[in-house]
Amino acid sequence: MAKFDPGRDTAMTQPVAGPLAFRTMDLRLLNVLHSPGAPAASTNGFEIHTCQRHVAVLYGFEALGAARAQFPADCALEQFEGAAAYAFLLRICCGLESKLVAETEIFGQIKQAWGDFSSRGSRLVQQLLPWMQHLFRDAKEIRAQYLGSLGSASYGSQVRRLLGDDAAAGPTLLIGAGQLAQAIAPWLTGSELWLSNRTAARAHELARELGKRSPERPVRVFEDGIEGELAAWRGAHQIVICVPPHATSDRLRTAAWRERTGGGGSIIHLGAGAEGAAPWKDLPEFVSLGALFDMLQAHSDVRRRQIERARAACREKALLRGLGANASHPHSWEDLAAFNVA
Repeated sequence: MAKFDPGRDTAMTQPVAGPLAFRTMDLRLLNVLHSPGAPAASTNGFEIHTCQRHVAVLYGFEALGAARAQFPADCALEQFEGAAAYAFLLRICCGLESKLVAETEIFGQIKQAWGDFSSRGSRLVQQLLPWMQHLFRDAKEIRAQYLGSLGSASYGSQVRRLLGDDAAAGPTLLIGAGQLAQAIAPWLTGSELWLSNRTAARAHELARELGKRSPERPVRVFEDGIEGELAAWRGAHQIVICVPPHATSDRLRTAAWRERTGGGGSIIHLGAGAEGAAPWKDLPEFVSLGALFDMLQAHSDVRRRQIERARAACREKALLRGLGANASHPHSWEDLAAFNVA
C-alpha cells in the first residue's frame, strides 16, 4: 500500500461536504487515550503504536468507555479532550513527546498508520479526516519553523554517531527489516551492509530499496534463518538490532559474537529496552537504547529554547483550531482567553 500523503492523495484530501462536514469540525469531540508502552486490544479507534506508546484517537464520547476498557487495568492511561487532544497529537507528530526529542521517524509512522486506517472507509475515518489534514500541515509548519535547524534528530543519525569512525572498519549487520530498520539502514554507511530478517523476503525488499538510493553501495542478505544470521554474527564488525528480545536466539547471538576472530566493534540494540538485559549486558561491546537517549542530555540552551518554542506553537495551533478549524492566525487576546477556560 502506498503511503498516505496529505499533499498528494487527492482522494483522501478533498474537504468533507454536507452535514457530515459540520459534525466533524467540532474540536471539542476529539478524544485521545494514551498509554506509555502498554499494548491494548483493539479500541475501534485510530491507533498509533510505537516502541514508546500506544495512542487511540476517537471522535465523540459514545465509544470512549469501551475504548478505555481495552487498555490494561494497571497501565498509566492518560485521556486528552478537545484542544488538549489536538495539541498532544501535534507534539507527537513533531517528535516532542519522544525520548529522542524532535526525532523525525515518528511523523512518517503516524502518516503510514493513518493511511492504513483510512483505507477502511469507516465513519470514524470521515470524522477524523479534517483534523488529520490539519494535524499533518501544522506539524510540518512547526518542524520547519522551530525544529529544522536543530540538526538531524533520528535514531539513524544517533546510531551513526555511536558507531563513529569504527563504522568503516568492517561489515555492519542490521537485524530486522521493519519500520525502524528501514529508517536506520540509510545511515549505516562506510562499509558493506549485511541484512538479516526472520522473513528473508523482507530483507531482500529492503536491500532493493537501498540499491535504488545508492546503487554503488554493497548490500548482502543472509538467508537460512537463524543459522545464516549466526554466520553473519561471526563475521560482522558491528551489529545493529531492530527486533525485540528473544531469549533463545539472543543466547545464540552472543555466543556467535564471542566466536569472532577479530576484536573491536559494537552491538547497538534498539529493541531491548533502555538499559538492556542478560545476556547483552555481559558484553563490553554492548550499547543499550539508553545510550542513544544519553547523547541528547547535554542540549545547548539554544536547542532547549527552540524545543520550548515548538511546544508553545503546538499549544497555540490547538487553540486556533478550536476557535475555527481553518484558523491559522491568532484571534484577539480576548478570544484566546475565553477559549482557554479550564
